[in-house]
Order: sequence, then structure tokens, then C-alpha cells
Amino acid sequence: MTTPIPQMDTAELRDIAVRGGIEGAREMEREELIDALQARPGEGAWQEDPKPADVNPNDVRYQSPDRR
Repeated sequence: MTTPIPQMDTAELRDIAVRGGIEGAREMEREELIDALQARPGEGAWQEDPKPADVNPNDVRYQSPDRR
């Protein structure tokens, strides 16, 4: 299981940001790194999973609109 971005240490955040291609990551402060890593929704990178970790996708069933 991975550590959530806000709980990572600054060196780890900086390393992820540099590898992810965020410009100026080596000079950023901790809060700037967190904001930069969480603010990339269009690229599909660094997003936190919106569903709870304890939800098994096999337990969720699709219901068609006319069955609701």
C-alpha cells in the first residue's frame, strides 16, 4: 500500500516531482510540492483514488437505469 502524498517526507515528494517532470521541483518547499503533485488531474498522474481502499470492485454491481 502506498503512502498518501501529504504523509510523505519532503525528499520523497521532491524525488517523485522530479521524476514526474514538474518544473522547478528541486527548489520547491514541501507545501508547494504537495500542491503540484495533487494538481495534475488531467494527466492521470498523482491522483488520489476517490474510492475507499476497502471497497472490493467485485462487490459492486452495475444496475441499468431502468432497474433503479
